[in-house]
Amino acid sequence: MNDEERQARLVQEYEEGRTAFTLKEKALKDKCFLEMRADLMLKFQQTTFKEHEVRTEIWRKMQTIEWLDVKLTDLINNGTIAEDDLKGFQKVKQFFKR
Repeated sequence: MNDEERQARLVQEYEEGRTAFTLKEKALKDKCFLEMRADLMLKFQQTTFKEHEVRTEIWRKMQTIEWLDVKLTDLINNGTIAEDDLKGFQKVKQFFKR
């Protein structure tokens, strides 16, 4: 990977992370996932032991929500790391242009 490709990848990760961070900054992400989990838990509590298929489907949805939450958090963190890397990359590039 050459310097331009690396810089382009860092810029893309940075932009994706900034978008995701904006969601977190407004607390929309946390509120959204909390409401979805609460809704599914309520549905689960309203089922009976014999409703195995319904309970399994609710469990699958809860696992998917958890997976999405983790992936979005990773995206936020990668964007922050990419921002730091991009700043460092640009400083090094400016140093060698002198």
